Amino acid sequence: MFFKLVFRNSVRSHKENALFMGSLIISIIAFYVVLSLNSQDVMRYLKTLEGDAIRKLFAMISVLYGFTLFIVFALIYFASKYQIERRSHEFGVYIMMGMKKTKLLLMLLLEDTGSSALALLIGLPVSVLITEVISLVTVKMVGIGFMGHQSTFSLSAALLTAAGFFLTKLLAFLILSVKLARKEVGSLLSDAPDNVRKKDCPALSAVFLILGVVCLVLAYRRGLSGNAWATVATLRDTVVLGLLGTILLFRGIRVLIGIIARKAPGGKLSVFTFRQIEDTVIFKSGTLAICSILILVASSCLAAGIGTFASYDMYDTKRIDYTFTNFFNGSEDDLKARLSDLGVSENFSYLEELRLSHPYIVGEKDNDSAFEAGEFAKLQDELDPEYEKHNQRGSIDGFPFMIRLSDYNALLKAMGEEPLDLKEDELGLYRSSSFTYSEDLDNLVLSKRPHVTLLGKEYVMTGKMQSAPIVTDSFITLSGALIVPDQDFDHFAAGKEEVYLNGLLDRAKYSRSTMVKTYTDINAVLDKTDIDYESYLQNMGRQLFYLVAASYVTIYLALIFLVVANTILGVQFLMGQKRASGRYKTLVKLGADHKAMNKSSKRQINWYFGLPIAVACASTFFAAKSLFFGILSSRTKMNMDKMLPVVAIVAVVFCLVECVYMLIVKRSSSRFLETLMTPEREE
Repeated sequence: MFFKLVFRNSVRSHKENALFMGSLIISIIAFYVVLSLNSQDVMRYLKTLEGDAIRKLFAMISVLYGFTLFIVFALIYFASKYQIERRSHEFGVYIMMGMKKTKLLLMLLLEDTGSSALALLIGLPVSVLITEVISLVTVKMVGIGFMGHQSTFSLSAALLTAAGFFLTKLLAFLILSVKLARKEVGSLLSDAPDNVRKKDCPALSAVFLILGVVCLVLAYRRGLSGNAWATVATLRDTVVLGLLGTILLFRGIRVLIGIIARKAPGGKLSVFTFRQIEDTVIFKSGTLAICSILILVASSCLAAGIGTFASYDMYDTKRIDYTFTNFFNGSEDDLKARLSDLGVSENFSYLEELRLSHPYIVGEKDNDSAFEAGEFAKLQDELDPEYEKHNQRGSIDGFPFMIRLSDYNALLKAMGEEPLDLKEDELGLYRSSSFTYSEDLDNLVLSKRPHVTLLGKEYVMTGKMQSAPIVTDSFITLSGALIVPDQDFDHFAAGKEEVYLNGLLDRAKYSRSTMVKTYTDINAVLDKTDIDYESYLQNMGRQLFYLVAASYVTIYLALIFLVVANTILGVQFLMGQKRASGRYKTLVKLGADHKAMNKSSKRQINWYFGLPIAVACASTFFAAKSLFFGILSSRTKMNMDKMLPVVAIVAVVFCLVECVYMLIVKRSSSRFLETLMTPEREE
């Protein structure tokens, strides 16, 4: 009989708490997906390229797992507290009929264990399926191929997920059990007291509302400017302004709701509906603000994660596939011959040298500077006084590197770019893409043809600023350099140049889907020799690591915060509705039917969810763009225009998710109102 009661209560609880059960399943899926990262094909592949970085990522995931366990514990505790309050009258009846409190707690423990087991039985298989799909999609996108695919099931991830989930559930149950055991039968049988209506000053609320809007506008402005991440202080100030603005906005929004309540159309229970909404905002303004912030963080993280994944192209259109560097101050003919003997050179459509030199080598050592660009710097300062502040590492004063013009133009032609046309008395400007503060500004300065002096000879700087890669990966990165005509370069360098042999794979032979295999095969041949080289595979591995780290972590956090925010909103509303049951019973006595009360409840839910969601959606665009500025690499920021439309897609997805949550809460509310439709007999 006892176990039948446990089973019956469990079935009923699952029907009445679909919101909570769904949130638990989503949390389980998120836990398993992130914990099983090390078993996915892309991570196995990355371990061979970026082993140290992958180990650091896994260490960070362990910390993230502990942090989210704490968040999920708060979620479980809060939702379980609501369930106990909802069933408090039922528990009081059990005790009145002779059930001991220890047996009551055992019954609750069995019910809780059953619901946990059911959530795991549903969540873990779905998690395994999702990780398989993610693994296959990722390897397809990056061109690793399906041939080496292995099962992504991770026993350790499954055990950690189950252990963490059961421990948080058990801890929440123990805390709530102690509180339940201390309650007297009378307090269990009586309804929770209704909130006493607070008196509020409309003028003060209006001031809070205005201050909140001002704080949010200031935070939005900083986020859009891209300066929010300039220093720790500016980031702190931006975050504080956003948080304070959201809290003040919800504290003062009662003024607007009061106006709407007074001007509401005279339908059934219209005034009652808006008074309930008004009370909700008064008593739960802090909760609404926190939930809005959580939804904002979730939407921003999801936009950043999906945007990064969607816009990140592992294969630059302008890239050098191989750079060979085991020769300096000499000819590359022997190396090209060696590559030909190895059968490697036939893979390249371009295999030529690029020469660099440093003016300090040929200048007098007691000179303070080999390059004087006072007019160039003056034009920069006139056009943008903040230029030097933002681009300190991009200065070309002093002893900049020189690039041989014909070598650079040959590389441009191989990449399908227009060559740079320079006369004998002209110089070009080169900057690595990671050091480019403003390409438009540099081009504007160059269009004015400023006069400069290099090693005592006067030149005019002209053309467009160049940023095409000059080596494969990280052999050399030039913050600023000069492109010098061949005759002057040879004179200044005097044979003391650095020579890099660059190779571009034949794009007609190799498609994107086979590129990784091609790199791997060529590397296998080169690794057996003493040739010093870099391949684009190393660069791609680093980019792929950033992709995985940014996308997986941000999407994981987005799911957790979204689940927590919506569960809190739903549970808070249902708890508030239960506390206001006396008002609904009064409406029943006055003749209100279930249809009218249900319609009123749905409108309350729309407002209760809509307020924090609307504020969060309005902030998402600004927060996501600020997040793009802060966490993405300079290379990815070039694709910012491609990423911003993702924000709109994320907003639509969020609206659909919120509609599902609201529908679940509306159904739970409707079932609760049905229990109040029978008027109680007064003795």
